[in-house]
Amino acid sequence: VESDNAFEAPLPTEFGIETVYPNPFNPSTTISVALPADANLKVVVYNVNGQLVHLLADGNAAAGYHNFTFNADGLASGIYFVQAQSGSNVAMQKIMLVK
Repeated sequence: VESDNAFEAPLPTEFGIETVYPNPFNPSTTISVALPADANLKVVVYNVNGQLVHLLADGNAAAGYHNFTFNADGLASGIYFVQAQSGSNVAMQKIMLVK
């Protein structure tokens, strides 16, 4: 049944980090993750030394696109890595904090 007043975006076909915008950023950025099926989703941010600096998500998530805001207040300028993991699927993207 089609509806004139509702539009649903199609579900993603592949797992991954879609966009990080803005990048470089100060002090926050939005991270979009594509999840093709309902699954456990973990999204974390690491510094260049591999230390966990922020946990954005860890739990069950519905299929679709999920947006997370990473606020880096209190962190030093530099390169960080966003990692999204769902089962055996892992995606990573480099982001840069410029203060």
